[in-house]
Amino acid sequence: MTSITLSSKGQLVIPASVRKRAKVAAGDQLLVSYNEKTGEICLKRAETIDELADRFNSFIKPGTKPLENASEFYQQRSPRL
Repeated sequence: MTSITLSSKGQLVIPASVRKRAKVAAGDQLLVSYNEKTGEICLKRAETIDELADRFNSFIKPGTKPLENASEFYQQRSPRL
């Protein structure tokens, strides 16, 4: 575990060795959360839009027609009243 110091402006520097292992670089977005029970502050690298798209595409069966209109999607799956 590495110790860092929070600046007077509330900023911190993530050590290069941690940035490299976490695969974060300048300009990347990080999500921050606080656990009141444990007192832990947690940083997590936010997914890029490409990573998010890849994750969702992994659930789509090959040969499935791409979704072009959300309304059509819901109409096809919702029973008509």
